[in-house]
Amino acid sequence: MEGVVSMFPSEKKKLHTTRSWDFMGFPQEVKRTGVESNIIIGMLDTGIWPESPSFSDEGFGPPPSKWKGTCQSSTNFTCNNKIIGAKYYRSEGFYGPGDFDSPRDSEGHGSHTSSIAAGGLVNEASLYGLGLGTARGGVPSARIAVYKICWSDGCSDVDILAAFDDAIADGVDIISLSVGSFFPSDYFDDPIAIGAFHSMKNGILTSNSAGNSGPAPETITNFSPWSLSVGAGTIDRMFVSKVVLGNNKVYEGVAINTFGLNDTMHPLIYGGDAPQKGYRGSESRFCLGDSLDPTLVNGTIVLCDALNFGADGAVSAGAIGTVMQDNGFKDFALSFPLPASYLSSINGTEIFQYINSTGKPTATILKSTEKKDEFAPYVVSFSSRGPNPITRDILKPDLTAPGVDILAAWSPATTVTGSEGDNRAVPYNIISGTSMSCPHATGAAAYVKSFNPGWSPAAIKSALMTTASPMSVVLNTDHEYAYGSGYIDPAKAAKPGLIYDAGEVDYVNFLCGEGYSTKSLRLITGDNSTCSEAINGTVWDLNYPSFALSVSLRKPITRVFHRTVTNVGSPVSTYKAIVVAPPQLKIQVEPSVLSFKSLGQKQSFVVTVTVNLDINVASGSLVWDDGVYQTYIVYMGDLPKGDFSAASLHMSMLQEVVGSRASDSILYSYERSFNGFVAKLTEDESKTLARMEGVVSVFPSEKKKLHTTRSWNFMGFPQEIKRTGVESDIIIGMLDTGIWPESPSFSDEGFGPPPSKWKGICQSSTNFTCNNKIIGAKYYRSEGHFNQGDIDSPRDSEGHGSHTASIAAGGLVTEASLYGLGLGTARGGVPSARIAVYKICWSDGCWDADILAAFDDAIADGVDIISLSVGSFFPSDYFDDPIAIGAFHSMKNGILTSNSAGNSGPAPETITNFSPWSLSVAAGTIDRMFVSKVVLGNNKVYQGVAVNTFELNDTMYPLIYGGDVPQIGYNGSESRFCRGDSLDPALVNGTIVLCDALNDESDLVLAAGAVGTVMQDNGFKDFASSFPLPASYLSSNNGTEISQYINSTGEPTATILKSIEQQDEFAPYVVSFSSRGPNPITRDILKGQLPMSNLSTHGWSPAAIKSALMTTASPMSVVLNTDHEYAYGSGYIDPAKAAKPGLIYDAGEVDYVNFLCGQGYSTKSLQLVAGDNSTCSEANNATVWDLNYPSFALSALFERPVTRVFHRTVTNVGSPVSTYKAIVVAPPQLKIQVEPSVLSFKSLGQKQSFVVTVEVTLDSKVASGSLVWDDGVYQVRSPIVAHTT
Repeated sequence: MEGVVSMFPSEKKKLHTTRSWDFMGFPQEVKRTGVESNIIIGMLDTGIWPESPSFSDEGFGPPPSKWKGTCQSSTNFTCNNKIIGAKYYRSEGFYGPGDFDSPRDSEGHGSHTSSIAAGGLVNEASLYGLGLGTARGGVPSARIAVYKICWSDGCSDVDILAAFDDAIADGVDIISLSVGSFFPSDYFDDPIAIGAFHSMKNGILTSNSAGNSGPAPETITNFSPWSLSVGAGTIDRMFVSKVVLGNNKVYEGVAINTFGLNDTMHPLIYGGDAPQKGYRGSESRFCLGDSLDPTLVNGTIVLCDALNFGADGAVSAGAIGTVMQDNGFKDFALSFPLPASYLSSINGTEIFQYINSTGKPTATILKSTEKKDEFAPYVVSFSSRGPNPITRDILKPDLTAPGVDILAAWSPATTVTGSEGDNRAVPYNIISGTSMSCPHATGAAAYVKSFNPGWSPAAIKSALMTTASPMSVVLNTDHEYAYGSGYIDPAKAAKPGLIYDAGEVDYVNFLCGEGYSTKSLRLITGDNSTCSEAINGTVWDLNYPSFALSVSLRKPITRVFHRTVTNVGSPVSTYKAIVVAPPQLKIQVEPSVLSFKSLGQKQSFVVTVTVNLDINVASGSLVWDDGVYQTYIVYMGDLPKGDFSAASLHMSMLQEVVGSRASDSILYSYERSFNGFVAKLTEDESKTLARMEGVVSVFPSEKKKLHTTRSWNFMGFPQEIKRTGVESDIIIGMLDTGIWPESPSFSDEGFGPPPSKWKGICQSSTNFTCNNKIIGAKYYRSEGHFNQGDIDSPRDSEGHGSHTASIAAGGLVTEASLYGLGLGTARGGVPSARIAVYKICWSDGCWDADILAAFDDAIADGVDIISLSVGSFFPSDYFDDPIAIGAFHSMKNGILTSNSAGNSGPAPETITNFSPWSLSVAAGTIDRMFVSKVVLGNNKVYQGVAVNTFELNDTMYPLIYGGDVPQIGYNGSESRFCRGDSLDPALVNGTIVLCDALNDESDLVLAAGAVGTVMQDNGFKDFASSFPLPASYLSSNNGTEISQYINSTGEPTATILKSIEQQDEFAPYVVSFSSRGPNPITRDILKGQLPMSNLSTHGWSPAAIKSALMTTASPMSVVLNTDHEYAYGSGYIDPAKAAKPGLIYDAGEVDYVNFLCGQGYSTKSLQLVAGDNSTCSEANNATVWDLNYPSFALSALFERPVTRVFHRTVTNVGSPVSTYKAIVVAPPQLKIQVEPSVLSFKSLGQKQSFVVTVEVTLDSKVASGSLVWDDGVYQVRSPIVAHTT
């Protein structure tokens, strides 16, 4: 009939059923506006319990003047100034038993959702002590308008639309609806989508639950683009219930169990052994219905082979408790009407075996306890997934909010479970569902609106989506189709910077593009809207805050998205586009910079996405960043003594500077081993904090880089070396890219439990567990988002961390090789030591904030050594460098930090880890090198360096020069380097290509179709790299000859042979890439030095261990290493000798503090750093030459004589009675005197002091000698080096 848009049966819809707001970084003290009290939230649900403390109107004034609604009061219901309106709808006419024919809530659901969105503050709320805390809504001052549409038998479509009709007219600001259908419907056959469209027309955002039908794909039922669709995520609290058997074994399951059995043991029976007459054990084992025999089950705890939501079978049979087991999800907890726990099938099998192993099996079930969920947040299994079943290229859900184990108000008219036999009437209950996540988003939307009252529904939705925190693709394998834009962050959403706005006209254009007729749309909009080619918008042009496209597998496609953003941040601002994309997506943004001159200004841009999917889902991101907030580290020195809350201090300091943004700004509090925090700040805010009392330094969290590019045997440290039993108690903290726990190098076979001193944890997950070798593991990511391929667990996705961990402490693995290369026994220096993993590095680098957080934990966890193969791009002052800071506090706690020197050599002064309290390690060669030969068609053979594992089986391939095959748009002078996409695939495909440079982008040569590559230039050839195709790296002389061969014949050919090993006769020498000294901050401290060993000498300080390694190192050749000690430090490490060094140069915190005094640090700063009353005075202002260091360095002007005096003290750790003589080796430029020249000892631990005077006149850049203390058994060698400044 004329005027009808759609006609559909009225069906039943279903409900989508303390800690959460804090977990979102939205504390009670968050900044609020007076406008919040004028916000009206329309709750379409099961009604409300008005007497709940959550809905008290104490302190509220009268309703806002815009309110046009009514209160259907009755003998059992009245409104107040909090609940300003209430109506109920029942098109069915009749009421079920227990239903109230008033707005009063008989189900509990409506009271729960209302209190989450806008409940007032209620202290000490809990469910029988569980979840104890302050119950509160997102906007406690907002008003609530109640529209009761749901009853004991569901929610009728007719009533839903009637409630929308009223709520829009009544003047609500936000509509919240935790209700959904069983199946998806077209937009205008769905009453919720219809109601939400008209709400949007009237400036009202509708917040919808996504649904509880996950984790199957395409199960979301609320998905209209004009509403907000909310998935359910976890918070960092979970409830567990333990089962204790008669054999004292304990199993932990999930349940909200408020019952206490007082540790009384009860008979334990298996449901399959107690079938009711008429049932078989194969049926009764599930404990469903009346399948259990009450005469057998009464008074027992029954084991059931399935989760039974009401536990009705166990209850009706008289069980005193139930243990349920199956393979179902355990990521949320349910309440039951009797003591219960829900276990894994593995645990269930063990309990079943126990029942069958004894004549009288017994058990008890403990009351639930709270436990921290280390992996939160992640999307819970039941949360409905996308994609959008009607418009697949609109991403749904929009975002995720807390929806698991949420404590909120409840109706005393029902019970905790609503099940028969449950008599627990409570004011607050703990339940889960997207019904709980929806009102969290509702409250957040209301909060945003209170700051921005004129914003449209789309603007509010955009703010919530674009400020949401990215979530893990490892924990959420459905990617954005599980969590949308991410985990909601209400505090950030109030100030989003830019918004993607849209109004009715935008949605009409979208609907035109979706095929709706002009006639239908005019009825819907009530105006003269028309559909035409000019306005028919594609789905990709709807101004949505996310970008989605559907494609066929392995069929390339390109989509173009047009978007417009409105500036709501800083009036004058410039935003740059930051794109993160996996290999399957190529994303271009044009323009990539947006400049604004005023608030409200709009700027448009185009996103072009080219995709070729080889997996189900690939996702990236576009971030518009104006650089206003940077991550800063605020370092405050040592932890103050006594009772002290670092987190509280940090928050109060931040609040003083940034106000209500404090909780949103803070990323880490360092509070276990030293004092400091990490926060998002403007530059001015960072300067303000730097001036505050108690702050040592404030510096940006920058990105560090990994220092990457038979060894033990070559060092004279064989497998059979003498070891001690203490080695197994040594814990090495590896700060790196994580670890691959399944590697044979990390097997715990033969290991006992971790040492008792270990205080750390293992962040286990579905993809990572520790063992007795890897005893602890954590990961850190202050940036929040994870790049494609990153694994958000301690598991290593880069390889670097597994490599370094196995070098330091890997077990013995025989016949290890890389496709036959390097064949032998792979082993670490201390194969029996334990490993603690701290994952700080990712595919995009290692952030300072994470490095310091890992140091904070590692020190407190009880590690013995910290290993860190990471460094900065540029040197920093000691207390502006997180690695130097962390190493200082490690030293204070008796832990040596071993650092890589860096890979920026061979230029001088490139070392970046150089603090005197850490060990700085350069890279040297061993006596093995890998070479790869190139054979030409003229039978000439050239030898290059490469780790080439590929076999070309001596087949000759066409040989081509990169400069002869440029791609269109390039010329030969560019393509000769074979970089980027400069090569023409049509000409390169199937050939071996000669390139005029070592190419880190050799994968692009492979992409051009080359079968191999020969690279040539004048670069260093002292190490070999691997490439993704057959390759060899030759000298430029060899390259010239190959080029001449190509030009001398019409059909040049070549092949590349698999690499072979050769002995390097000149080893050891320092490799070219190893960073060089001198120390850029303190030039008269010699850096670099050498690698880790197996020293497990209990009681030795970090300085003592370091001294032992340095003074026993083997001298290296100044002919092969022209930078002398500034390349190799004290020499090439000799771990076996280092275990018995004879004498040690020891130093402790006081020595380093005196050194820092001499370097100009103030008493105030050093008291904060040291955490004591250290003072700098003439008496202790030590010169750098008096630091008790195992080497001697001085800088001098060219040909200007200078004299330096060094004071040193050595401790006897060799022979108790011994006499050491000073042996000095010096070049002509150095005159070295030692006084006394003989040191006599009568006992172990005895100390002796001496003075070294060095006179130098330099006529070269570096001159070096040495001092050796020799007792005929031990030779304790220290380099003495002078360099020009």
